[in-house]
Amino acid sequence: MTIREDADLHRAQRAFRCVLDAFAHPGTVHRLAPAPENPASPVALDASLELVVRLFVDQAVTFCVADSESDAVAAYLTSETHARRVSLRDADFVVVPARADAQTVYEAVAEACRGTLVSPEKGATVLVGCARLADAPESGEVSQPAVHVVALQGPGVERENRFAVDRVDWLRARDARGDEFPCGIEIVLVDPEGRIVAVPRSSSARRLADPATGFGADPASDLAPDAATNPAPGLDPSTDPASMFHVKQSTQCSATKEQMFHVKHSEPVPAMPGASGASPRAEISVGAGCCPPAGAQQGAPTQSPDNATPAAPVAAVAPAMPAAPAATAASAAKGVR
Repeated sequence: MTIREDADLHRAQRAFRCVLDAFAHPGTVHRLAPAPENPASPVALDASLELVVRLFVDQAVTFCVADSESDAVAAYLTSETHARRVSLRDADFVVVPARADAQTVYEAVAEACRGTLVSPEKGATVLVGCARLADAPESGEVSQPAVHVVALQGPGVERENRFAVDRVDWLRARDARGDEFPCGIEIVLVDPEGRIVAVPRSSSARRLADPATGFGADPASDLAPDAATNPAPGLDPSTDPASMFHVKQSTQCSATKEQMFHVKHSEPVPAMPGASGASPRAEISVGAGCCPPAGAQQGAPTQSPDNATPAAPVAAVAPAMPAAPAATAASAAKGVR
């Protein structure tokens, strides 16, 4: 009995070290030591997933099982770990067996507790069982049943880490959550062979497209591509109604601003005291007569387009304004008020 307990202890220590390495290198596949089958364990809970659950779940935390046979699995884990079973949104750890369907996995990941800004450590850890995990080959071709390639970026990743997995329902639910760091959840993927992959909350994960189709391995279940960063094949931005609408609105907005600038700078200039003749109007505007034509001399008279009446000459330097009498200044000030 002592030998068996020592073996279990060392196996748990090696497994815990393996999980730590997986979190230190997100998106990389690690291998747990083989765990013996427990005859008392429910069929829905394979040995590798049970080993990972035992590393985290004890009487100090809460858990939830997301499966059609959750009662049997929850009763077994409660008797083995003395942990308390709670609802999905309140659980510290969420256990999702490999036999769970896509909808169950999606709901488990989407509704898991994300924590708060004050206590982000309350975010849940979701343990998801998979049929198979594997390293992504260099060629990008993945054999069944691991047909999806997922890429991770973020802390602990030099450039990009890739792995192959048989299901991506957890990834769609994770993307739909829209958590902002430091809030979020941790995800640990486990297959029956003892392979594990950690996806921390600080990592960004995306499913790589299939080179043959431009979409994922299951195009019907993929979300629509982003038209701004990844336009759909065959879509011309110049003929896209949405793009044309934005261009039209931008052009109208620029034209309105230009007209307002023209009006502002076309207001009559008040006559300067002591100056002879009618007061000229400032005809300077953006894009229309702001600079004299080539070859024109400064101070030379300019003519209107129809050559009907010559415009008043523009002085090279404005004459000095003479001092106004006190009475005139007072009258002007009174008129302004």
